[in-house]
Amino acid sequence: MKQFVKVFRFEFLNIIKSKPFIFLTILLLFCSTVALFFPRFSNGAKPPEIGDGSPQKIAVCDKTGKLAEYIKENMDSYEITICDENTAETLLTEKKVDASVIITSPLTYTYSVKDMGMYDTTPDIINELLQIKYRTIKLSEFGLTEEQITEIQSSVAVPEYKIVGNDQAQSFLYTYILLFMLYISVIAYGQMIAQSVATEKSSRAMELLITSAKPESLIFGKVLGTGCAGISQMVTVLLWSVICYKINAPFWKENFFVTSIFDMPLKLVCYTAVLFVLGFFIYAFLYGSLGSLASKMEDIGPLTGPLTMIMAGTFMVPIICISSGNVDTAVMKILSFIPFCSPMAMFARIAMSTVPPIQIAISIIILIASDIGIGYIAVLIYKRGILMYGKPPKLLQVLKQLKK
Repeated sequence: MKQFVKVFRFEFLNIIKSKPFIFLTILLLFCSTVALFFPRFSNGAKPPEIGDGSPQKIAVCDKTGKLAEYIKENMDSYEITICDENTAETLLTEKKVDASVIITSPLTYTYSVKDMGMYDTTPDIINELLQIKYRTIKLSEFGLTEEQITEIQSSVAVPEYKIVGNDQAQSFLYTYILLFMLYISVIAYGQMIAQSVATEKSSRAMELLITSAKPESLIFGKVLGTGCAGISQMVTVLLWSVICYKINAPFWKENFFVTSIFDMPLKLVCYTAVLFVLGFFIYAFLYGSLGSLASKMEDIGPLTGPLTMIMAGTFMVPIICISSGNVDTAVMKILSFIPFCSPMAMFARIAMSTVPPIQIAISIIILIASDIGIGYIAVLIYKRGILMYGKPPKLLQVLKQLKK
């Protein structure tokens, strides 16, 4: 145990004190700060309000001769200029207006703008006004009074939402982001572990290490030390992002996507942490053991390539399923209990559907058992791999050695 603590402490401190680690951490903290404080600076240090901002300038040409004044009266937050078609096009070309509207019939028009904004709701407003005016004219032809027409048109359906499970529209974005974070962290820190082992072996430092510490202490200390360093980096960035969001929460209240990320239920946060850590160390142990089979750094790629492909596959399947909105397919249910896939598959199902607690418990138990089992296999590979030089052994050779 004492040897393990020394190795763990050495690996953990060696990584968190390294310049690349510190630089990347500072860069991530800086990026999250800039991103989450951006609305505060862009809005003049004032929370956004509905309808806030300068009126948009629009040139309106009405070929029907009946709708331009109606549009102008009901779009009082805009600066409306009524003119002919040529003038409207000229004003738009000379950038004296932001858009032009050419009404060709009671229900058709041409909306011209140089750059269509992502949140430009002007066409929606014009659509609604033209529809209301058209219905008013048609209803008046049936002899209805103005009050009756107004009552009919103002009638709206009022839904009452009752969501028993999860709201997929709200959980989609943070599910995607967290899956991507798990994928990147496994690849990045897994490769780091493999390269660290291979470096020690190629420099012959391993021959000195194994005389002063047991192989079990070496690989467990290295894997857990590197893994904890990576997890601490992600936790630091996430906690800082939450703090920045809380400070600027009023500026994000109209942004559904950002608020959905930071409004994750506490229960889901706990499941995320458990599945993330258990899934991370399954791959970390395998990367560490495969790194011991490499005699030089060039061998890392071919040895860890199949493992990286498996990780990519376990990432793509949940991503495809959450994009389609159906995360409870038979494939996803099966993957939820396969250790290499369950961290991502089960997390996606928990975040975007209702999963029976017994299934979650079974998946976590399998992951814990797999961490222990794969850790034991990693030790066996590590014991033999650190003393093997030359051409890296093939998978069948490794399996035969394990059997013996």
